[in-house]
Amino acid sequence: MRTELMTMLESRKDEMIQIRRYLHEHPELSFQEEKTAKYIADFYKGKDVDIQTNVGNGYGIVVTIKGGKPGPTIALRADFDALPILEETELPFKSKNEGIMHAVTTPILLTYSFLQIVLFN
Repeated sequence: MRTELMTMLESRKDEMIQIRRYLHEHPELSFQEEKTAKYIADFYKGKDVDIQTNVGNGYGIVVTIKGGKPGPTIALRADFDALPILEETELPFKSKNEGIMHAVTTPILLTYSFLQIVLFN
């Protein structure tokens, strides 16, 4: 199973990088994550999941992925807001929103990519 997972991850590596870079380039401050929420919700459209948008204070998302077997439920939570910090890099995917950046690789990037690869291959 580990070999299959690693092969799957490697085959989708470019796609994961593209997602991460898009989200890094388009950061939004807390309670202003309109485009980020739409990007994530659009990703899940057409997939076999239940999606709730506008959760909480407006831009929260809940995606319910039902397993094929009975058993425990796993909940993953991730923030996708950015910080009011000037990004001082010259990376090609640096923030396009002046004075706002993702200062850390947020869990949503990892969770999002992992779920994409493992569950929607």
